Amino acid sequence: MAGIKLGIIATENSGKTTLIGKLQDALVMSTDNKAFKGKVAHFRYNYYDGIDDFINTATEKIEAYNDKYGNYPKTFIVDSVTHLQSNMEKWANEKFTGFNIWSNLGKDILAINDFLEDIVAQGMNVVITAHTQYDADTAKYKINSPGQFGKNGSWISVLDEAVFIEVKGNKRILHYKTMKFPCRTLQEGLPESIPLDEFDINKHVELLENASTESEEWSL
Repeated sequence: MAGIKLGIIATENSGKTTLIGKLQDALVMSTDNKAFKGKVAHFRYNYYDGIDDFINTATEKIEAYNDKYGNYPKTFIVDSVTHLQSNMEKWANEKFTGFNIWSNLGKDILAINDFLEDIVAQGMNVVITAHTQYDADTAKYKINSPGQFGKNGSWISVLDEAVFIEVKGNKRILHYKTMKFPCRTLQEGLPESIPLDEFDINKHVELLENASTESEEWSL
């Protein structure tokens, strides 16, 4: 059975990392410059040195998880793809010039997504976190990504499902489906939004896994 691919989308300091820290049997690739403090298996990858290094590091850490716990992680998490993109852009600017900066950056972003798709095909879930910025021209929040990848919808376009965390005063609201924020779901019966403290990420992942299994039964 293939895994699922879920996005946790939000602005800065909205509770994304706290939320993914609740995932069971997970391995976190932390791309942030500050230490990851969640009580879940993790490793820091706060740099970028080419696609081969990225794939080799991720594969090595997944194998290290298996060696330590006797099984592979149920979910592989990238926290966050937007910090990862910033590190990639810095690397590309140091390695290339002119158009080749954006050409190689775009190729590597697509290669990373291909790697994550391979993980999903092997039965492991993938969860990514991403930061958004408000676009005054469209009056919407969006995940900034370079080149054609950004024009084609950025990371939201390559996810099975995505939820958005809205900070409203001292409250946090989780959105499953709304045109106002970058989120998406194909699951029937879910409300448009709920308070974040009522959201159980493990149960939500299980819901998506069950839906994926049912869908595969119709595959020819």
